[in-house]
Amino acid sequence: MVVEEMNILSTVFLRHDNMKIIYPNNTLFTKPISNIYRSPDMGDMIDFCIHVSTPVEKISTMKQHLTA
Repeated sequence: MVVEEMNILSTVFLRHDNMKIIYPNNTLFTKPISNIYRSPDMGDMIDFCIHVSTPVEKISTMKQHLTA
């Protein structure tokens, strides 16, 4: 099943046969849920500028924090 919609009191799932199933969230909170997906690994990219007067040590520290 795939989560189609999440609301305050319930979550709507879509089955393989396109049937929608609504579960109350208080029921879901008590059940184990496995997250299985077929999507490839995902990532994100952010472009930003660093002023030319920024010390190299500070750039190295920032790089370490970003790649940790």
